[in-house]
Amino acid sequence: MQPAEIVISAALIVLAIVIAAALIAVCIVIAGAFVSITLSLTQREPRFKLRRESRPSHDDRFESTPREREYEARERDAGQLATDIASNAAEGIVVYDRDLRCLVWNRFMEELTGLSTQEVLGKRAADFIPNLGDQRVDDLLARALAGETITLNETYYNILGSDRQGWISAVFRPQFDIKGTISGVIGHIRDLTDRKRAEQHLEYQAYHDALTGLANRRLFQEHLTLAVALAQRRKSVVAVLYLDLDHFKIVNDSLGHSMGDVMLREIATRLKAAVREGDVVARVGGDEFTIVLQELATRQDAASMAQKVLRAVAEPVQVDGHRLYITTSIGITVYPDDGEDAETLLKNADNAMYRAKSEGRNTYEMSTQDLSRDMQERLALESGLHQAMERNEFEVYYQPQIDIRSMKIVGMEALLRWKHPERGLMLPGSFLSVAEDRGFMTVIGDWVLRTACVQAKAFREMGYPDFRVAVNLSARQFREQSLIEGVDTALRLSGLDPHALELEITESVAMQNVDLTFKQLTELRKSGITIAIDDFGIGHSSLSYLKKFPIDALKIDRNFVEDLPERMEDAAIVRSVIELAQGLNLRVVAEGVETKPQFEFLKKHDCREVQGYYFGFPVPAQEFLEMLQTSSTREH
Repeated sequence: MQPAEIVISAALIVLAIVIAAALIAVCIVIAGAFVSITLSLTQREPRFKLRRESRPSHDDRFESTPREREYEARERDAGQLATDIASNAAEGIVVYDRDLRCLVWNRFMEELTGLSTQEVLGKRAADFIPNLGDQRVDDLLARALAGETITLNETYYNILGSDRQGWISAVFRPQFDIKGTISGVIGHIRDLTDRKRAEQHLEYQAYHDALTGLANRRLFQEHLTLAVALAQRRKSVVAVLYLDLDHFKIVNDSLGHSMGDVMLREIATRLKAAVREGDVVARVGGDEFTIVLQELATRQDAASMAQKVLRAVAEPVQVDGHRLYITTSIGITVYPDDGEDAETLLKNADNAMYRAKSEGRNTYEMSTQDLSRDMQERLALESGLHQAMERNEFEVYYQPQIDIRSMKIVGMEALLRWKHPERGLMLPGSFLSVAEDRGFMTVIGDWVLRTACVQAKAFREMGYPDFRVAVNLSARQFREQSLIEGVDTALRLSGLDPHALELEITESVAMQNVDLTFKQLTELRKSGITIAIDDFGIGHSSLSYLKKFPIDALKIDRNFVEDLPERMEDAAIVRSVIELAQGLNLRVVAEGVETKPQFEFLKKHDCREVQGYYFGFPVPAQEFLEMLQTSSTREH
């Protein structure tokens, strides 16, 4: 055969193959047009069956032809394929018959609900899931059986007798048979539980404090707004308590933020336990908490709750072997007397809280009409304090300390004064709480310490070599890590002998963190400085700690001195403190001595040193020098 003939023959063979393949494909398509996949059940096991819709009839006397056997094989393969698809679908597929009994329950549904196919086939959906959201399942399926397509979005479900629950989206629609008649209901279900829980977690974080789990400021304001609206309709009373922990920064600075977090969580637990079930507790700042009290009868009810909260917070806290004490100051506002909206109530409660701070802390203050003026006063003080250091408006005054036996001035206490350009000379009680709260005390305290050391050095060089100066340390100063360095710097720059410097801390500051107190006092004592516990008797110190602390003197608080010798209770306390100090080999100083009977009582009971108006008022350095020169041997 010639090459050309070979090429032509090959081409004809290829063309024939292509035409044959095309004819086969057309036949398959035509055959497929006459079949449809419908669902068929035998007992409890579903299977899929292909039915011929229009095929020529055959005499039953004849055996099936090869073409019929091919159709049957295709039916079986298609049925198995449909079963596999339904079983392995990435969504839930359920089918119910006209009696709403389950025909199909695929693997997705088994994993979603924890119910196996064997458990649910032939059963009604309501036997396991009575409701989807707020709708009955039977009602939903009945509507689909009537021809309606039911669409559910983010719908909650739970399984009877199980802890399975979550959220789904679902579509239920009627299922038609080959004749177009509704034969049941088919449903497609998607699981939204993970997504919904993630959304809920994000929403929870947006409205709750991460550390304590309490409501945050945003959620608190929403609750307060709702509470005010309800109170307006019901003509009831709503109160807001605004809490700020006293000296909380000491805990963070001395023990670390992890310890501070433990204490905050403990305070949050106590607050929730102290209030009623319907009240709302929130953390709105670092150490600030708020409480909404609803359905109160009178203002006094809010005050009673504040007293309960004060007691709860004041209980000692055990943190990793440390016994810590903390108190809080509370401001109270009441709807409708102190404000008619959430913002006003919260602002006035905050103002009242600052009033409680200025009144000595560990107390509460009710909002009054005067508080707005007080807040303006506070803001003015804050602004003035910013400028006072730059303008040299502060001055140190000195009050003499008298040896009760020799009647000589043996020392002086340095006391801060503010020469305000408009208000004149201001005493510390009128501005120190603001300075402490706003963080000015470290700078002011360091300046007082340096100034007092320089002045004491000058007096000693004038012929008073045994002269001593006492300087108060604020709570913020005492907890600063830079305290030791600051004291060393003041001594070095002034040239003052460390033995001539006495540092005073109040009993309450000493007890706020006994470990920090011991550490700081021990370091200070190493340089020869003497230590005194001020305002002794008004705090809650333990005698065991008093023995442990490296101190040199106790100062009896003026509250126990002012009614001597008439008040027997105060007299007994003063005698006991003197005897205690003597037993511990401590020097004892009585403050606030203003009368001769007070002086004579103290002298009779061997109080070592005294100070007060009876011996001299606090005065500037030059006047004190004159007092020192003329009155060191004053007789009484």
